[in-house]
Amino acid sequence: MSKEKIISNLDNLILACLVLYSLTFFTATPINFLVTAFILGIIKIVFYENKNFLEIHSKHLIFISLFILCTFFTVCINTDASFSYYRSYYISPLVALLLPLLFSFTYKKIITLLTLISLIFFLNACYINYQFIQNITTGRPDGFFNGYMLLCGMNLLILPILLTLSIHKNNLSKYIRIFFFITIWVNIPAIVFENTRIVWISLSFVFPFIIFLSIKNKIKAFLLIIIMFFYSFCCFQFSPHSTQRLETISTTSSTVQPNYERILMWNSATNMFLDHPITGVGIGNYHQEYVSHYQSPLSKENQYHPHNVLLSMLAQSGLIGTIGYLLLFIYLYYKSISNYIKDKNIIDLTFLSSLLAFSLNGLTDCNFVGHNLKELTYMFYFITGMYLACKKYIINKN
Repeated sequence: MSKEKIISNLDNLILACLVLYSLTFFTATPINFLVTAFILGIIKIVFYENKNFLEIHSKHLIFISLFILCTFFTVCINTDASFSYYRSYYISPLVALLLPLLFSFTYKKIITLLTLISLIFFLNACYINYQFIQNITTGRPDGFFNGYMLLCGMNLLILPILLTLSIHKNNLSKYIRIFFFITIWVNIPAIVFENTRIVWISLSFVFPFIIFLSIKNKIKAFLLIIIMFFYSFCCFQFSPHSTQRLETISTTSSTVQPNYERILMWNSATNMFLDHPITGVGIGNYHQEYVSHYQSPLSKENQYHPHNVLLSMLAQSGLIGTIGYLLLFIYLYYKSISNYIKDKNIIDLTFLSSLLAFSLNGLTDCNFVGHNLKELTYMFYFITGMYLACKKYIINKN
């Protein structure tokens, strides 16, 4: 078999892995399809005749490497830090980002993967709405997803992308745009019934942001926003529990335990950082330090993270690790905003809208390299990798 044929077969296998990931990202599977695709990509390099197959035209990978190095330095200094946690939550998800180095992500392939992801969101929203109508579950229905916090993070990563692509004039197929738009509308009642307040807050800000930037006729944009808010309002009327949770968003007293608990956790994480300002208590050590020394006597939950990405970074990796994290996200925002202002490119707006919603999610949850939410880091890097490939910041010439 020729080298060209072997490379073609490996490419097909990688694409199959990415398709399977797009259909199974919402649940824990025994096979990590992104890691499998990455390994196949490494094998493919062996058969390349031209070893100078990469062109990199941005500093994204430099800032990501800086973040990884800064946090690794804190692991080395804190002898009690968990290297296995660091490897699992910080290093392993990078395979999703590095895939464009090994596989050619064409625009058509990316849209195919997003369409499959959209299909999962459509079916899951239908099931959640069915659960609510049939009163099958109480509290926070999550459909097929492996936990409501995973669903929360995935909603904020994916739905802004689907909305941007569905209403922004582009060369995308009309039928795919319609399907993305239908997926959004089916998900709105599901999001209401899921009862996750940070999703309500984030999307109520990000969706109008997308609409105003995507629709030139501002009257049409304003009308669409009004319709979307009215539709959401009507959905709330069917769920008294959701309405009650909505009314407690701004409450900080002990009468609303989830809000009060977060304030207590944020205070504990702040104290943890103040006591260990340079390198933190060590990555993977938050829970042990929290229950041993920093948990408030008023707290009722033994948390593994402070429900805030920045505070989690400060507490576990101190100023050194946090500087790497901040520089990374500042650069991601800087490049996407400056590029969009310059070119009005839908690719930059798509990534920016997802990044914005993901960052807002990080105000109340540890959705990035956070405990038991590793899948969100994989998806974040996967989206970032596809963005770099779409913008031709990474070009695989083979």
